[in-house]
Parts: sequence; C-alpha cells; structure tokens
Amino acid sequence: MTAREPRRLTDGATPVILGAVVVGLLIMGDSFLYSALPLSAASLQLSLFQVSLLLSANRWIRLVSNSVVARLQTRVPMRTLFWGASCLGLLSTAVFIRPYGFVLWLIGRLIWGLAWSVFRQSAYVLVWHRRASTHGTSLGLWWGLVRMGSGLGVLIGGWLLDAFGFGQGMLGLTGLAVVGLALNPFLSWPESTASQPNAASRKQPFGWATWKSAKSISPVLRWLLSLAAGIRLCLTLTVAITSLYLQSRLEGNPGGMELGVWAGIVLATHWMSQIGASVITGALSDRLGRMRTVLMLAGLTVGALAVTALARGYLALVVSMGLMLLFSGLRIAVEVAVSDASRQAEESLTVMGLYATLDDFASALGPILGLTWFRPAAIEPLFFGSALTLMFLVWGYARRAGRETPMARP
Repeated sequence: MTAREPRRLTDGATPVILGAVVVGLLIMGDSFLYSALPLSAASLQLSLFQVSLLLSANRWIRLVSNSVVARLQTRVPMRTLFWGASCLGLLSTAVFIRPYGFVLWLIGRLIWGLAWSVFRQSAYVLVWHRRASTHGTSLGLWWGLVRMGSGLGVLIGGWLLDAFGFGQGMLGLTGLAVVGLALNPFLSWPESTASQPNAASRKQPFGWATWKSAKSISPVLRWLLSLAAGIRLCLTLTVAITSLYLQSRLEGNPGGMELGVWAGIVLATHWMSQIGASVITGALSDRLGRMRTVLMLAGLTVGALAVTALARGYLALVVSMGLMLLFSGLRIAVEVAVSDASRQAEESLTVMGLYATLDDFASALGPILGLTWFRPAAIEPLFFGSALTLMFLVWGYARRAGRETPMARP
C-alpha cells in the first residue's frame, strides 16, 4: 500500500479564497476613492469633471487591456501575471498618499486598470479549474471576498478621512495593500492556467478578436452581455453620486456621524454584502437556474431604484443601502450566467474578454454621466432612467431566452 499523496492547495477552494483575499487587500485604495474624491474635490483642488475622469480612467484603459490579458494568458504563466498586477496595484494606491496632482494621479488610475484586467481573469482561471457544479458558488465566493475588501476600504478610509485627512487615509490603505502583496507566495495555481478549454482561441491574434466574437455568439448571449453592461452602467452611476446624493438628502450629521462615514457605510453595504449575497446568489443560480435568478433580482432592483429616487432623510439611507445590496446579488447572478453560457460558446475565452470589455466600457461611463453635470435636481431623472434601462434589457433577455431555452439555465 502506498502512502496517500499530500493534499494540494488546488484540490479545494483554497486558491479561490486566498487569491480573493490578495485582491481584496489591494482594491481597498481604489474603492475608497469613490467615496472620498467627490467629497474632497475642493480641498484637493480638483473639479468634479476631473474627479469623474479619475474614477473612470481605470475602466477606459481596460477596454484595451482586457483583450491583451486574455491573449497573454496563453503565453505567460498566470502566476507571473498575478505577481506583476499585485505590484502595480500597490503602486496605484501609494501614488495618492501625496498631492502629486491630477496628471500623476491619472497615471495611477490607469495603472490600477491594467492590474484589474489580470485580477478579473485570474478569478475565471481559478474557478474554471474546479468542478462545474460549483462554479456559481466559487465565483460568488471570489467576488464576495474581493468586495469585502472594497467595503472595508471605504469604512476604514472614511474614518481616516474624517479624522486625519485624505493623504493619511491613503497611507493606511497602502499599508494593507503591502500585506496583500506579501501573500502572493502562498497562492497555488493550477498546472494549466489557460482559462478556457478550447485551444482554437489561442490561435486568434490580438486586437479585434474580442469584438469580432460578438458576431458568432447566440442572440440570447448577446442580450445577456447587454444586460450585464446595463447593470454595470447603472451601478457605477449610482456609486459615483452616492456621496453627493446623501449630501443633498440628509440634514446635519445623522447619528452624530460625519458625511464621509455615512457614504462609506452605504458603499460598504454593496461591497461587503457580496461575501454573503454573492455566495447565496451563486448557490441559488446553481439550484434555480441562471435565468430565473437574474429575473427575480432584476425586478427587485428596478423597484429599489424608483424608491431611492424619491427618498429623503433617514429613509434615503435605508433604501440606498437596500439598493446596493440588490446590486450585489444581481451582478453576480448575471456574471454566473455569462460565465456558464460562455463555456458553451466556440470561443469561450474571447467571449469572456468581450464581457469584461463591455463591463468596463459601461463602468467608465457611469462616473462621467453621474458627476460631470451633477446637480441635486438631476437625482430623480438619473435613478428613474436607470430603472427604465434595466427594465428594457431584462425584457429583451427574458424574451429571447424564453424562445431559445424555455426552462433552461442560459
């Protein structure tokens, strides 16, 4: 009888958990900027338009970098890519410690965008190397832990912002990013790090391959990708104006807390809730089906957007936190559906690259649409417009999915 082979890290969920913890520590500075920059714009000598560019620059660069990273995965070990992205992520946070000015800060945001392209593809690499029946739960676990980092980032950063100022807040979050970088040696990667099983896509060139794939995918998958982009647009617009929304709807310091802390709490509800909401949504998606889960959460989110548009006072706090919670579940439900459907496509890696590119394009538009011409009177149109957009995209997806796969899990 031979001795039992020692259990490897890749045998269970450990790589998913540890990888998500690394990214969660590195993303804290990025997430903090979404609550801090709109509130600190005047003291940092930035216009709201410059703030919108800083908050969206990391998404614009990913319109190019997502496709490049998808192709690099077939040439460079994912371990190497992840190490490089971790170093870039640390640098992108550290640059905000001192007031270097708009140009250098913009470069820092572009650097974070490059790193995030690798981090997102890393999730699919680690999840796809687990059993297919656990993909929904594993992806939910990944994003839940990552967004736990986002939530802690805005909470810790919000407290540091009110107590010590913007620079000290970024200094504290940079220290946590160093811890994330230090965890890299303990992360074990699968022997093969190609994130999809079809070798044919590795023959595709860089560049337009991602966009060309849109012609060959099924109509229901195209609607699903459009819905994912629409959700991302509505979410990032909401996140971008959250601080200013609360500033216009709250009077004084409710509960004795400053506005920076309240904005951090609301945004943390979205990001930190993903540790629970994402895992639950992923499990529901595995049990109830992809389409049913998406439709259920989309309907609730549309209703919450309408209520948030009209809420004031303490009600504005409660419903905005509820809206963030629903966005958490809806995003992971759609991502699980896209990930599952893309594995059945001929060019699964390229389809996921298209998903990531559309997602980043929508998220880049959100801060610009929300902040560039912001005024309190625009709050209701922005929220009601978001609700109508989601209603249309959900209707189109459900109609097409019902035709092609009547009781399926598209």
